[in-house]
Amino acid sequence: MSGKEGFDLVVVANRLPVDFTVGPGGDVQWNRSPGGLVTALAPVMQASDGAWVGWSGAPDLASDPFDADDMRLVPVTLSQDEIQRYYEGFSNDTLWPLYHDVISPPTYHRAWWDAYRRVNQRFADAAVAQAAEGAVVWVHDYQLQLVPQMIREQRPDVRIGFFNHIPFPPLELFQQLPWRRQVLDGLLGADLVGFQRAGDAANFIRAVRRLRAYTTRGPMITVPGPDGHDRHVRAAAFPISIDSRHFDELARRPEVQRRAEEIRADLGDPDA
Repeated sequence: MSGKEGFDLVVVANRLPVDFTVGPGGDVQWNRSPGGLVTALAPVMQASDGAWVGWSGAPDLASDPFDADDMRLVPVTLSQDEIQRYYEGFSNDTLWPLYHDVISPPTYHRAWWDAYRRVNQRFADAAVAQAAEGAVVWVHDYQLQLVPQMIREQRPDVRIGFFNHIPFPPLELFQQLPWRRQVLDGLLGADLVGFQRAGDAANFIRAVRRLRAYTTRGPMITVPGPDGHDRHVRAAAFPISIDSRHFDELARRPEVQRRAEEIRADLGDPDA
């Protein structure tokens, strides 16, 4: 971290990029997590003055921020009850099926929504505490859709991005969600809302236009501000990918090419 207060880049995701295990003596150990989000973001974080805010993956496991894998990691603690209501409940039994074309009937419980809102506030507070003046805060995925607006309410000086890693549903499905307007307001706290596909961005813009009656023009959404000054939010597609340059460089290393030859020989030289 630099000598100034806070970090220039703060990533906020449901999970940290490491998994925690507790040893026989009670010592907490960590290992790099697999997964597409970690693979895509780790190179960016390692090249930046950044902090990653996320849940450890275990219930009631509290830990101070620490440095690992060339990143500052900031754990957010969740109780077993919050995991069941916020994560397994609202995130995965309400939002997930709804956002995936209702592949199974979504379940709606106010207690789940209350937990979702409460946990989102905890993530937002943790991000705010790490962000330097004028920092970029990058929030990820459907578990944290309220976080952008919660951050903006506390830190109007930061720039906020949000990226949704799953589809965003058509209006006809999204409007089934009892808390649809609150979710839209949460996302519109960001300056930039990103999606995997152009169709998802179009679904989001249509929902904003119909359910919030905000003016839209192409990818730009005009959000009235409480002080009478409008904000402009961009919603567009930014397909995520691996760091292809890094993997190309890795494949060209002599030791990697030698190992590839060994594997090919073990398989009977299928290309020979």
